[in-house]
Amino acid sequence: MDTATLENELAVLRESLREAEDICRAIKVGEVDAVIVGPSEEQKRVLLLSGAYTRYRQLVEDMAQGAVTISGSGDILFANHSFAAMVGQSPIDLFRTPLDRWVAAADRGHVEILEAGRPGQRDIELALKRRDGGTLPVRVSLVSANDDFVTLLITDLSGPKETEELREAVATLEAIRKGTVDAFVVDGKQILVLETANIHYRAMVERMRQGAVTVSNGGEIVYANERFVSMIGIPHGRLIGSALVDLISESDRAAFDAMRAAKDNAQAELRLRSANGERTVTLATMTSLDGHKLFLFADLTEQKRHEASDERMRKFLGMLAHEFRNILGPIGNAVTLLKKAELGPEPQMAVDVIERQSSRLLGLVDDLRRINPRE
Repeated sequence: MDTATLENELAVLRESLREAEDICRAIKVGEVDAVIVGPSEEQKRVLLLSGAYTRYRQLVEDMAQGAVTISGSGDILFANHSFAAMVGQSPIDLFRTPLDRWVAAADRGHVEILEAGRPGQRDIELALKRRDGGTLPVRVSLVSANDDFVTLLITDLSGPKETEELREAVATLEAIRKGTVDAFVVDGKQILVLETANIHYRAMVERMRQGAVTVSNGGEIVYANERFVSMIGIPHGRLIGSALVDLISESDRAAFDAMRAAKDNAQAELRLRSANGERTVTLATMTSLDGHKLFLFADLTEQKRHEASDERMRKFLGMLAHEFRNILGPIGNAVTLLKKAELGPEPQMAVDVIERQSSRLLGLVDDLRRINPRE
């Protein structure tokens, strides 16, 4: 092995070692909360580090609202300090106790509804039973639920009577929850669209027949719909963050660069390089969108195939018309000679039929040649 090859391999090893050291340092100093693990793109998942769990749990422990996780049978599996203070107990004393033990007798019927944990469940107002014998009015909201446990958020309602602003805020939140509000106007000019308002439009983009890709100013893919993923044949996880220009055939990259440089809109035919090596011919349209570039790719493969088939058919018909005219020429000459001969009535009728039908056929052939001229 020569010296140059050894130096290249050493450089690669040094770079790999530097990256590994940077990752280890970031994990040690707490700059990494999670890592993506998995043997393949389809099996990748996010693995939170223990430090990240600690920070998130600390947030739950220190927040002003009460947080409770109950089992399917209604036993408390976790309670933060705020909920424990609401009922006048320590968190350890609440573990494995039934939630309904800490609910006023008149409101215990609500506990069964909370245990069910149905999606879209409305908030429930009830009274908690305190250790000193008193009660505390609260609002209970469903956070998450599955077959094993339900997580609830408890808000203290014992403060001052609701003001008009608070009632308006509650009404607004209820409207958002019901889906009757899609957006807000901020400062009289900026429109803030809610996430739920985008669901229908995103669904349309995902299902459209064109491939849709959004790229950053640097040309990296920040969004790709399922149609584009199927056109390219590359997993979605590998597309995000990659350069779109790498998916364009080398011969078309100049046209692609011109589209990216355009300020508003641009259009060109581009060939995409798929994972299996095929080149998909597309009609690409670029539109500027909030500092990004939106590219729409319409697959022209079928159209090009039909156009090629139509061209072959057109040339074939033109050639066929030319050959038919060559055949009909001698037939016409023969009819002319027969008409000069003295024929009986029946032979003369046959010659007239041949002449008439040949004339009609010649007219059709001429029409066919005008439509499909021989090249």
